[in-house]
Amino acid sequence: MKLTDRAAEFDPKPPVPQPLLKGPLAALLEWQAMAEGAYSPNTLRAQKADGAIFQAFCEARGESYLPADPKTIRAFIEDCVKAGKRPATIKRYVATVARVHIAAGLLNPCSSEAVRLGLKKMGRETSARQDQAHPLGWKDIKEFIGSAGVGLRADRERAMLCVAYETLARRGELVALEVKDIDFHPDGTGIALIRRGKTDAEGQGRSAYLSRETVRWLKLWLEHAGISEGALFRRLIGQNQIGGPLNPGSIAPIFKRVAQWVGMPERAVKLISGHSTRVGATQDLAALDIDLAAITQAGGWKSARMPLQYAERIAVKRSGMAKAATATGRDNSILE
Repeated sequence: MKLTDRAAEFDPKPPVPQPLLKGPLAALLEWQAMAEGAYSPNTLRAQKADGAIFQAFCEARGESYLPADPKTIRAFIEDCVKAGKRPATIKRYVATVARVHIAAGLLNPCSSEAVRLGLKKMGRETSARQDQAHPLGWKDIKEFIGSAGVGLRADRERAMLCVAYETLARRGELVALEVKDIDFHPDGTGIALIRRGKTDAEGQGRSAYLSRETVRWLKLWLEHAGISEGALFRRLIGQNQIGGPLNPGSIAPIFKRVAQWVGMPERAVKLISGHSTRVGATQDLAALDIDLAAITQAGGWKSARMPLQYAERIAVKRSGMAKAATATGRDNSILE
């Protein structure tokens, strides 16, 4: 049930007069105008949507949303939990509510004990573990390369998969790559410059190695597509017409089609996302015993938390219990 559908569960109440202050969306819009350029457009859009969700909840209960009572925010948290919202999403909602109040020059009700305990209760009742994107590793990419056939679409997908895998680029970083960001070397290798990433708000950038194979497929795509400047990866219109730059939302469907092409089971295809090459590359690096610091640097992470999470299944295979099972012969036993 949607949060906005909950009004029928409450006794009708006369609307609570709102104080002579701007509504949360107006306050948030004012803050966003100041914050433009400091945060990504996706972050700002999410905050606006979050503010609207909280406002709808308060209006359905006939309660004030600006300023909001801490008990109302706690009830909102509990309602989100019942609706099956993920803990990370609920925390983002609460952070947006806090931002709205700060933007309006009000005290932050989210710092109250009622809200703090509400979030703590949520943590005990729900799991913070999020579904991980299914990996697209080198084995899958190599299978696609060998079977994709000919044509611009096959050229683009080969080049995109190889570049995404070796740079560990996020989907937004991948579509932002331009021809000028690629440095081809005389020995057949190359370097890609990721100019700005999710955790690189200041735009310091990072460089990523491109193997000879990746460079070969990338040059083939650029040559056949007639691309000499601008966006590296473009939309395809029909069979042979090149369109404008891809958008981040188009990466997941492309990767899903690749997963289907190489015969992944449907349940795995559903978990393919724009980050699947990033997860696959991390797992492949971990399986090759590449040290964690090098993996963290290669993916542009600020900490080792995410690469550790991505490589968790590889680590389990090398855990103390796995080694003990091998040493004691349990992995060699055959059940009769």
